[in-house]
Amino acid sequence: MKSSLSKNLRQVLKFILFFGLGVFIIWLFQRGLTMDEKAEIGNAFRGADWVLVAMVAVFGLLSNVFRTLRWNMLLAPMGYRPRFHNTFLSVLVAYFANLAIPRLGEVMRCTFLYRYERIPVEKSLGTVVSERVIDMFCFLLVFVLSFCVEHEALHRYVERLFNRSVGSRLGLLFWVFAAAVALSLIVAGSILYYRRHKEFLPEDSWLKRIAKVFRGFGEGFLSLRRLRHPWLFVLWSLGIWFCYWFMSYFAFHSLEALSDTGLGIALIALAMGTIGVMLTPGGIGVYPVIISETLGIFGIAKTIGYTAGWISWGAQTLIIIIGGIVALCLLPLINGRRKA
Repeated sequence: MKSSLSKNLRQVLKFILFFGLGVFIIWLFQRGLTMDEKAEIGNAFRGADWVLVAMVAVFGLLSNVFRTLRWNMLLAPMGYRPRFHNTFLSVLVAYFANLAIPRLGEVMRCTFLYRYERIPVEKSLGTVVSERVIDMFCFLLVFVLSFCVEHEALHRYVERLFNRSVGSRLGLLFWVFAAAVALSLIVAGSILYYRRHKEFLPEDSWLKRIAKVFRGFGEGFLSLRRLRHPWLFVLWSLGIWFCYWFMSYFAFHSLEALSDTGLGIALIALAMGTIGVMLTPGGIGVYPVIISETLGIFGIAKTIGYTAGWISWGAQTLIIIIGGIVALCLLPLINGRRKA
C-alpha cells in the first residue's frame, strides 16, 4: 500500500513538474508581449475561420483511425483479432492519459485492451514499442524532407534553438553513453544469471516473472516481422503523418494572414512542433512558441505565429479531451459488464 502511494505521488509530482514548465513558458512568452501585440493576437483569434479549425480536429480523429488499423495489424500475427471499436477507443484513452503523464497512455490502452479483448498486456505493449519505433522513423523522415524543402531556413532555426557549446554537447554524450553501458551490463548480467539458474528457480520467482513478461514483450515487438500485408502497414503509417501535416496546414489557413502559406512551411512546422510535444505533456506552452519561432523565420509576425500555434494546439487538445472522456464512458457501456 505504501509503495503504491509513493508511486502515485511520484506520478503526480512528475505531472506538476511538466505542466508547470508549460505554464512557465506561456507566462514567459506573454510577459514579453506589448499591449498592442496582445490585442493583435486577440483580433487574429476572433477573425479565424472556424470551419478550417474544425478540419484540424477532423484530421486528428482520422489519424487515430489509421493508428487503430495499424495497431490491429501488429496484433494479428500473434493470433489476436480485437474488435475495431475497442482498439479505437483505447487509443483515444491513451492520448487523453498522456496529457496528464507522458507515456502513461501507452500502458493504459494495453490495459483496456486486456480488459475487453483478453490480450496480454506485455504482448500488446511490445506492439506499442514497435509503433513508437516506426513513428520515430517517420518523424526523422519528416525532418529530413522539411530540411530538403527549406534547407537554409531550417538550418538557421536549428542553430538558434540548439546553440550550445561543444563542451556541453560532449559532456551530455558522455553521460548518455555511461548510462547506456551501465544499463547494458545490468541487463546482460541478469540474462546470464537467469540462463544458468532458471532450472533451479521456483516458478513464482521474480526473475521468471520478468522473463515471462519480456518473452511476451519480445513477441509483440517482433510481430512487425510477420505482417501479412506490409504495404498496407506502410500506408496506414504514412496516413497518420499526412493527417498531422494537414492539421498544421488547416490551422495556418484558418488565419487570413497565413492564407497563402504553402505545404512546405506546414511540413517544417510539423517537424518542429513534434519536438515541442515531446518536451511537455501534449506540448502545452512549448508548442505555440515553437510554431511562432518557426513561422518567424519566414517573416511572419510572432503574434500571428503564436495565434496559429495556439489554434493548432487547442483544436488537437480539445478533440483529445472530448474523445478521451467519451471513450472512457463508451468502453464499459459497449462491452457490458465484462471485467478483467
